[in-house]
Amino acid sequence: MVEKKYVTPDGRTLSYCDNEAFEKKTIVFLHGWGCNKENLRGVYLPLCDDLRIISVDLPGFGESERPKETWGSLEYAKDIAAFLKSCGVEKYSLFGHSFGGKIAFLIAYVYPHNVEKLILMSANVLRNRHGFDWYLKVGCYKLTKFFMNTFCSAEKIEKWKKHFGSEDYKNSEGMRDILVKEVNEDFSSLLRQIEVPVFLYWGEKDAETPIWMANKLKRMLPDSGIFIVNNGTHYPFLQDMRIVSIIKTFILN
Repeated sequence: MVEKKYVTPDGRTLSYCDNEAFEKKTIVFLHGWGCNKENLRGVYLPLCDDLRIISVDLPGFGESERPKETWGSLEYAKDIAAFLKSCGVEKYSLFGHSFGGKIAFLIAYVYPHNVEKLILMSANVLRNRHGFDWYLKVGCYKLTKFFMNTFCSAEKIEKWKKHFGSEDYKNSEGMRDILVKEVNEDFSSLLRQIEVPVFLYWGEKDAETPIWMANKLKRMLPDSGIFIVNNGTHYPFLQDMRIVSIIKTFILN
């Protein structure tokens, strides 16, 4: 894999790696929140003999500069699609994990003539639904935050947020405005409009993007298949590496 840099029209640096197998079909890997282009290395390295692999540091992660404004996922999707076009990559498949899966989904929606196939792993395309306990926890969090904002220093407030916030919040230094916008998105209305074949790879015990999301995607996406990893987490490839052979079969056939 060759490490590369791309300068966007607005002057940002985008970091990515590319095995430069120009004669082969291309698959683009998009990582999850708080991760970078190296996190899916165990998935894409075994595919280097069969496919052209491009793995991107999404803007604001790894070595890529963050957007100058507060982007939502659609802005991310357009940015990655523009980057690929500038690199001369006109036809490609997409592999997206979690936040990267949502971006991949939107690229397939906005640019269906460029995307050949789509693989979503624990992708947060849908807004999570929560029970009473979650709303009670959020209510207590907001009430405590109100009193701390009134009586505590900014340093103490920040330490409290880092201790009690979600994992994504803890990993969102300098990106929290984007995180807040991103977690409130829901693209369920677009599911039936996806024209490309989709494969879903999900962990049975995923706490971040629960299994009901995978089941709903499977029901509503017009052309989709699914594999559920028994006892799998939000990172199901760590429990079951059959994803490698699935990608190879799905993309090459």
